[in-house]
Amino acid sequence: ELVEPDELQQRRGLLNQAMKDLNERERDILTERRLRENPATLEDLSQEYDISRERVRQIEMRAFEKLQKAMKNLTIDRQVAAPQ
Repeated sequence: ELVEPDELQQRRGLLNQAMKDLNERERDILTERRLRENPATLEDLSQEYDISRERVRQIEMRAFEKLQKAMKNLTIDRQVAAPQ
């Protein structure tokens, strides 16, 4: 039982650290589309940023890929740095 909250805390820390690799618009779009209980629609965000829905979708996908890569690199870095 004690391992699960610690692991969740570590994952949240990795996510927060990796989010720093995104620019403000990428961070906002990714947060609004994937990290909210009631996600914003492509239409909502296209109006907010005055861009097409397709462009919002492209930014979201690129941001998600950058986030995955950053989290993977942070995980590898932590494993290498951890004492054996």
